[in-house]
Amino acid sequence: MTVDRMKQYFRNRELGLQCTASEYAVLLPLVERDGKLCLLYETRAETLVGHQPGEVCFPGGRREKGERPVDTALRETWEELGIPAGDIEVLAPLDVVQDISDRVIYPFLAAITPEGAEKLRASEAEVKNTFLVPLDYLLDYEEEVYRYPVRFEADDSFPFERMGFPKNYPWRSGWMDVPIYEYEGHFIWGLTGRMTRWLLDHLRTMAETGEEKP
Repeated sequence: MTVDRMKQYFRNRELGLQCTASEYAVLLPLVERDGKLCLLYETRAETLVGHQPGEVCFPGGRREKGERPVDTALRETWEELGIPAGDIEVLAPLDVVQDISDRVIYPFLAAITPEGAEKLRASEAEVKNTFLVPLDYLLDYEEEVYRYPVRFEADDSFPFERMGFPKNYPWRSGWMDVPIYEYEGHFIWGLTGRMTRWLLDHLRTMAETGEEKP
């Protein structure tokens, strides 16, 4: 082991986030319908046991080795909704999300062409249904946000005494926000709700700076 070998190894590797258990990428798809921009959501099939069946989400999935996150999002959108990459314009990468289970999610904002929207054919194995929510509706929605605590819980096996620290060591704790949006019987919440809320906050900032409201 030498300094030169370390330098070569770390310079050539792709940067990521430490302590990451798995990586995913999702698409936040915009579709124009009746002259209004809408976000396209899907509901996971009830048969997806262990993968949050019945919950609302954006198209996306696990990143494969050697795959760019944006390509993951496009591939998963094709597999889940039948919309080819040629009918998707990726507008921008959005802020990366890391949740408490050490998953990392790379979100991408994208616009679906009218032709792409017509090609939408949801995979029965993965998708129960799809629906559109107008951005205007979401921007005007009265925010509903719940919070739950995130804190460390040590059992008797943790070596406090050996390390010279008391069992009541003041571990840092935090909070996780759970925004909820309801639309025609659909509930958008969890990570999907957080990504939706992030996007809406930035769209409001864009409007406040003089840009046209979507």
